[in-house]
Amino acid sequence: MKTADTDLSFTRADRTGRITATYLATTLIAAMFLFDLSTAVQAAGNLMITPTRVVFEQRTRSAQVTLVNQGTETSDFRISFIRQNMTESGQFVPVAEHEAGMFSDTMIRYSPRQVRLPPGQSQVIRLLLRKQRDLEDGEYRSHMLFQTLPSAATTSVENITDNNPEEGITIELIPIVGVSIPIIVRHGDLENKVTLSDVQIEPATESGGSPVIAVSINRTGSSSTYGDFRAIFTPLGGQAVIVAQANKVAVYANVDKRRFVMPLSVPPGFNLVNGTLDLVLLKPGFDIESGTLAETRLVLN
Repeated sequence: MKTADTDLSFTRADRTGRITATYLATTLIAAMFLFDLSTAVQAAGNLMITPTRVVFEQRTRSAQVTLVNQGTETSDFRISFIRQNMTESGQFVPVAEHEAGMFSDTMIRYSPRQVRLPPGQSQVIRLLLRKQRDLEDGEYRSHMLFQTLPSAATTSVENITDNNPEEGITIELIPIVGVSIPIIVRHGDLENKVTLSDVQIEPATESGGSPVIAVSINRTGSSSTYGDFRAIFTPLGGQAVIVAQANKVAVYANVDKRRFVMPLSVPPGFNLVNGTLDLVLLKPGFDIESGTLAETRLVLN
């Protein structure tokens, strides 16, 4: 299973699927959908999570995450940890069991681990950091997973009926929705440097789609990179216009480079010719004057 990232990137499944067995069966099958949050607090389905990332650094030893059930029915949610790594394309892949790495879940105590929320109600999950002695300097990361559990009524084998013995039993696939957020622990004096390279404007890949800007984010040092993108086009002798942007973009410490793509949003009648395209990575919430992490320029003729 893999997930898309921007630290929230996601897809979603809105409907259950149905299959028909040609033999008698008494097992319900559940399909699990997993997302990783970064660019929004609204997760899949009716679950809202805030904040969408937690960072323990310096003297920070405790934190909390709030869940909100924005649905119309009471729902059960299970909280656990998973380990996954980012690829250069920004996707997530599960870490194999017992695979070596710098993970934070062994240092985090949290409560509660399962909650039931009526519609509109919220629950605070409390996190406590306990570092091991002689902990090696570095950045440690695991992902806290929040799963929406199906109700007992929809998963009970007693609800399976054999309405048409000749065709077999209809089995409903109940999607178990899972969303995750990164829990990061930084220990020691860490360094980080980021540069941008290989900027390209690429045509739309499908009919009716938008062209995109692709850029390589190059990370060095012992901690991850996290920021907001702005693409600014300045025509010769004209006013600068923001033509693309993306917030909360992460490059985790397990990769040195990430290829990132943003859709272009060009005003009608505006052409990206005879000017300069400046691509800027900013500290989240900062402007260009006070928060530039990296920048590069592309001259367009």
